[in-house]
Amino acid sequence: MHLPQRLVASVCAVLLSASSATAQNTLPAAESSSNSGARRTLLAVFAHPDDEATVSPVLAKYAAEGVTVHLAIATDGRLGVTQHAGIPAGEALARVRSEELTCAAQQLGIQPPIAFGLQDQLKMGEGFGAFQEQLRSLRDNVTRLFTTLKPDVVLTWNASGWTGHPDHRLVGSIVTEVFASQAWEKPAQLYYAAIPTGSLPPGAPVQLATVEPRYLTVRIAASAADYEKAKASWLCHKSQYTPETIEGMHQMIKGSLKGTTYFQPFGVVAKEPSTLFQP
Repeated sequence: MHLPQRLVASVCAVLLSASSATAQNTLPAAESSSNSGARRTLLAVFAHPDDEATVSPVLAKYAAEGVTVHLAIATDGRLGVTQHAGIPAGEALARVRSEELTCAAQQLGIQPPIAFGLQDQLKMGEGFGAFQEQLRSLRDNVTRLFTTLKPDVVLTWNASGWTGHPDHRLVGSIVTEVFASQAWEKPAQLYYAAIPTGSLPPGAPVQLATVEPRYLTVRIAASAADYEKAKASWLCHKSQYTPETIEGMHQMIKGSLKGTTYFQPFGVVAKEPSTLFQP
């Protein structure tokens, strides 16, 4: 996720203050195999190893219910340097973060992670050609997963990328581009993980992007067991967080969010459409 440690407390406060809403809807993937007659598949696509933490209770929930849950991560995390880990940027850090991601997936009970192997910042600093090649590879990988996995539901970020990180924004944008490029039989729906507007504490040093609550029409309830799996998976990311930081964040989130994770469906309309642009 690449948030400096000094900003972690701010992120916690944002998540905690979202506790006023109640779980209302569930993702289509929640139907069990016995009810639907076919095994369901959920695909989450994010930018960095550890980004899955934003939805990890939901991933654990559906995996426990028999849904096949895949996690695809676009970049190798080689630039996610932290002071406490002391691992320099580059191949060594990328290897460590790959191991951490595998550990996290195991703790969540989901399928082994799918790594696209792109570089942090998608080689933006190496010129337009290198950057475009990374985007092309990202697009091709997402298309391949849609075609081969045929997920019922895809999770990613909206245009804000949650934290505003360029990698987050670009991954969400490419996933949306591929989803909107044709009428897929599967995936049937795309959802964006989001934070409700109004949940940010006044004067927070970090303003995370938020979404008007009426657009967040899907709200998923996760159990205490799901949150414990999420915590265990988070603890795998030792290069990014100390155990003390994770414990504090976990306890606050678990106690205040009351197990609710918010999603915005692709194409949701909050009000009656205008007559403008009507056929």
